[in-house]
Amino acid sequence: MTKLHRGTWIVAACHEGALILENAGAAQEPDLRLIDRLEAPAAHPLPTGQAHPEVTDRASLALSAFAARVVGRLAREVARGNARHLVLAAAPPLLTAIRDRMDDDLRARLMLTLPQTLTRHPVPRIAAEVQTALSRAA
Repeated sequence: MTKLHRGTWIVAACHEGALILENAGAAQEPDLRLIDRLEAPAAHPLPTGQAHPEVTDRASLALSAFAARVVGRLAREVARGNARHLVLAAAPPLLTAIRDRMDDDLRARLMLTLPQTLTRHPVPRIAAEVQTALSRAA
């Protein structure tokens, strides 16, 4: 069974921002600590009904820029010897954008990807969701 090891970093991201957490506890009793909070660039919400290409392009560019920022932050931490194991949780478009920008070293550290938004959940619930997903993946 794959476990949420001590030192595992969890990135919970959405269109508003990202939480970067680290498990400071044991695999059986995780204790997630906030490492960083990244704010996403302001993007205008997509209009309902007929989409305007310029608004859609801005939203896409904002998502791409934010994904690059998250990956850059993780790459710097890996270079410092941190984040030996990673878990990513984000809505599918952002999750894909982040994974597409990861180099081989970051991808090798990736234990799990969750195509769901966890940023608005309390930290203990994020830990529980990740543990459940890890046990299902095992």
